[in-house]
Parts: sequence; C-alpha cells; structure tokens
Amino acid sequence: MINIAEKTKILIETISTKTRMNKKLLLVAGLLVAGIAALLLSEVVQPEQVVSAQTTAAPYADTVYEYEKKLEERLISMISSIEGAGSTKVMVTLESGSEDVYLHNYNYGENIEPSGENSMERKDEYVIVDGSAGEQGIVVRVAEPKVRGVAVVCEGGGSELVREQIVNTVTALLDISSARVSVAKMN
Repeated sequence: MINIAEKTKILIETISTKTRMNKKLLLVAGLLVAGIAALLLSEVVQPEQVVSAQTTAAPYADTVYEYEKKLEERLISMISSIEGAGSTKVMVTLESGSEDVYLHNYNYGENIEPSGENSMERKDEYVIVDGSAGEQGIVVRVAEPKVRGVAVVCEGGGSELVREQIVNTVTALLDISSARVSVAKMN
C-alpha cells in the first residue's frame, strides 16, 4: 500500500515531467496556491466561527434557576456523603446570572488635565466583528454566577462536628466565606 508521502512524490514527478518544470519550483508554486486558498477560505469562514464560539462559550447554557438547581443537586450529593449528615436539603441563592466577558484592547493616550498637566489615560475599546448577525463583541469567557448564600438542612445538622465539616466543604467548593453558609438540623 502506498502512503501519502509516496503518492505526493509520484504526483509531483508526474506534473514536473508533463509541464517540464523544476520540481522545487513546482513545490513552491503549489505551496503558494495552498496559502492563498487558505487565506481566502479564512475570510469566508471566520465571521461564522466567531458567532458560533459566542453561542457555545458558556459552560452551561441554562437559566439561573436551572444553574441553582444543578448546584443544589451536586451539593446534596457531596454533603450527604459526609459521615453523620444523613438526609440533606440544600438551597442556593445567586447574586446574579452568568456574565459575558468580551475581548477588548487597552489603549493608552495622553490626556491634558484642566490644570494643564499631561497624564496617561487608559481607554478600553472592545473588539467588534461584523458577522452574520451584525456587529458583535467577541466573548472570551463566561463568568459563572456568584453565589450569595447556601442553606443546608440535614439530619446531622445538630452536631457541631458535622456542621463544621459541611461549612468547610461548601466554602471550599464554592469559594465563599463561612458567613454565607447556614447549617441547621432537620425536623
């Protein structure tokens, strides 16, 4: 079976013989044509790829409510695994929904103060592309919603040791302060 390198070599030799061109010159011409084709193709495909990246950038495309519920389910799974916690219910509240972070340039320009002194002023300019849906910014990441607080009610919530382990687990998982976590004993 002939591999791709051998097929390419045979094709170059055949074209070189039929066109009476030097093999090296033929190879350079082929690379030049491939490069131009790649540039033309990138101009046609790029705007759609940017729009596609924006719609798939979010690690979850859920509503805030669905995100809260998924977070609660995951916390219930972890907390109920703690020895002594027992049956567990969790409620998570969020400060806000997810937030798109857009690509931008920092431009520094000279600014003349009213006092006549010069200072450097930073101006943020967002990078805008013209896609099929009109002008849009480029989303570089989606910031997860921030957790406002977590309430945990479990059978073992009356034990100081269990409460401490639950608070430590929740604060480590969500990167929030212990003041934002409440643990209570279930009826």
